Amino acid sequence: MNIGIHSVSSQSGGAYLVDLITQGHFVVGYARQSQHGKEFVETVNRQRGIYLIRPEHNCNDEESKFLPLGYSQIGHDIEYLINHTDLLIIAHPSHYLVETITALKNAGITNRPIPIILSPSRTFAVPYLWKILGQGYPLVSFSTCPYSCKKPNPGTIYIKRRKRNWVASLEGQFSHEHIEMLEALFPQAIFNHVPATTSIGNVGAVLHPAAYLLNYDAILESELSRQVYNFYMDGIAANPEVAQALEAIDQVRLKIADTLGLSVFGLKEDPRDDEWQSLIDDLRREEARHADDIEDLRHIRHDHLVTINNAITSVQHWLDYTYGVRRIPGESLQNAIARTPTYQKNSIPQIRYVEEDVPTGIVPLLAIAERLDIDGTPLRTVLDIYRTHFNYGRAHGWCDLACFSTDFIVDYLKGNLSIINRRLPVQKEVLPDLDYLPQDY
Repeated sequence: MNIGIHSVSSQSGGAYLVDLITQGHFVVGYARQSQHGKEFVETVNRQRGIYLIRPEHNCNDEESKFLPLGYSQIGHDIEYLINHTDLLIIAHPSHYLVETITALKNAGITNRPIPIILSPSRTFAVPYLWKILGQGYPLVSFSTCPYSCKKPNPGTIYIKRRKRNWVASLEGQFSHEHIEMLEALFPQAIFNHVPATTSIGNVGAVLHPAAYLLNYDAILESELSRQVYNFYMDGIAANPEVAQALEAIDQVRLKIADTLGLSVFGLKEDPRDDEWQSLIDDLRREEARHADDIEDLRHIRHDHLVTINNAITSVQHWLDYTYGVRRIPGESLQNAIARTPTYQKNSIPQIRYVEEDVPTGIVPLLAIAERLDIDGTPLRTVLDIYRTHFNYGRAHGWCDLACFSTDFIVDYLKGNLSIINRRLPVQKEVLPDLDYLPQDY
């Protein structure tokens, strides 16, 4: 396949590059002409490849190695990116999506609409992007980035862990060819046509901003003293008050899903533990029979988790199917985080946990809760703390949903807009507007 990566110089962009060229795809990587982007492009092109670093002990015994670039191209030409790819991955924080999509529109992407993967989309991104690209443009929302990764230097990517499975919603007009391509490229992804699974299923809004802001002083102190602060272990696993705040946010998220009439695992009033345990036990038995074949395992996990295709899960359940941290009924989030191997290694606090996950996570989730008359106090508390430390009026991607009606918000999240559920031939023109939407949409 011909795959484009916008922001290939980012951590996740580099991880995608590594895996896609390993699989034999032709990749066009685009980076902005920032100092960071130039260093990456110059280094990778000079090396004619990229170094992959893996942990000494990893789940599939993959060795660290140098990966030649081959025929793939890395550069700064956005028009080349559009014209030479059949699918485009955007691998940067979601609060810059409007800026990036506007640049892609100006470069002519609507003349040959190709599916765009938002990795990740966070909450309620697509309707804002349809305002730019045309309503119904094919967009794929990943619920999470598939990688836990770092970039130690411009020519090296460290993949700490690849996530086992994640949910992806297909939003807009997709041809059968598009869908077959996506399913072949990402066998670990569980695809559906219900945007709530990635919008309300935005786990980053639970784990990132509240933990960063409630530990703000400790994080700053560690930076000043140049001490290592493990975001998940020090900030959540060792801090019961923060963990409880995160669980309260998680329950608001699950109540939103329940109010929308969606399948929910982990709601305090009805956790559905027996059903989940049966599902996971069946999966684990099948995994044990194919433990030596990573490709078989990916397909097994995908097929067994179709049950959660249109479901919203708690963070504890998410850790179970994403990282294999077995769900213990009634266990606190604090203890579940403490048992997560990838979090036990140094996870440095990142400012994007606030810059990205407040405007594209806390803000839209609170807006949805208020539209549905759900108590959003845990979210509002985090937003109040944010306002004491940051100039929220200048934040990128502030998704307060003010320009959308409540009917549209509900119909969009539930997948009730007919255009989302249609598989159409590839469109060759800018997609038409929907009469359903108000003119100021």
